[in-house]
Amino acid sequence: MPSKVVSDKAKMIKVIATDVDGVLTDGSVFICDDHEEPFGKFNILDGFAVIMARECGIKTVVISGRKSLATEARCSKLGIDLAYTGVHDKQAKITEVANELGVSLDEIAYIGDDLIDLPVLSVVGLRFAPNNAVNDVKERVDHVSSINGGSGVLREVVELVLRAQNKYDSFLARYLA
Repeated sequence: MPSKVVSDKAKMIKVIATDVDGVLTDGSVFICDDHEEPFGKFNILDGFAVIMARECGIKTVVISGRKSLATEARCSKLGIDLAYTGVHDKQAKITEVANELGVSLDEIAYIGDDLIDLPVLSVVGLRFAPNNAVNDVKERVDHVSSINGGSGVLREVVELVLRAQNKYDSFLARYLA
């Protein structure tokens, strides 16, 4: 259950950005004997979260430190608004994203799990981490999920934001009719 502070901040969110490895995946990297990475393992709940966000007017962004064709393919398939891989300065990239989308940094939520995410987490309006994030990240976010990376963390964050903005029930109603 999110705190009142988290719910209040979530009311202002227009963009949900996320890391990939350790958030949208469990952090495993599959390497073939030819040194190529032929595929990635993503959770379908997170995929549907992108649809939920889009249909409720929330933009989604991926900023990954690792270059990955599997990630790029997944982001393209889902219709994620902006996707960047191989980014080493995530704080600079999130500032570019804010400018491109015409939002303030306070209107962006970010999900990160490792030290590379700390600079971006320090400038956004709402900060999340999966349950299996490193302690230095968990100590510096607004909300730590009860879910591990690769198991639906993005879905939890999207639902939390939509509930805070009173958009979740009308989205759900489409499936109850």
